[in-house]
Parts: sequence; structure tokens; C-alpha cells
Amino acid sequence: MWPAVGLTRSLYLKELYVARSRWRSGVGTVLMRTLFEVAAKHECSRVEWTTDANNPGAQRFYADLAFQQLPSKLFFRADATAIEHGLG
Repeated sequence: MWPAVGLTRSLYLKELYVARSRWRSGVGTVLMRTLFEVAAKHECSRVEWTTDANNPGAQRFYADLAFQQLPSKLFFRADATAIEHGLG
């Protein structure tokens, strides 16, 4: 994503899926490490992602990797109906 803080690049992870049969195998950690390598290669100033509030497994996964939730961020979405009707 461009621009990010200080007119730098930012990488936004839309979704991270790991097959249930591979949970706790380390594949999620490998994927996150690779994501950070890509971000470093492209000189990104940050990597951001979200997870659902009702997904404690994902929240634990990110916390176990020493990442903390940012209480200052809120996630917004416009669905197809909202897009059709536009603003206001």
C-alpha cells in the first residue's frame, strides 16, 4: 500500500489461512517470516493485518509471535449494497 507513514510503503496482509491439519506445525510462522522478508525487500515501513474478534486461535497465534493488538485501530467495510447506494 502506498503511501504509508512518512510516505513509505506498507504491506497489508488480507488473509492468512493455514489448513487445520497443519495447525501447530510451524507453517504459519514460516508464512509470517516470509511476509516480513517481502516487506523488508520492498522497504516497507510497516506490516498490518486484522483478525476477527471471535477468532481466539488467530489472536493467540499472533500474540505468541510477540505481536500485540492495537486498540487504536478500527476496521470498516462497505458491502455491495453500500457501494451501490454510495455515500450520504
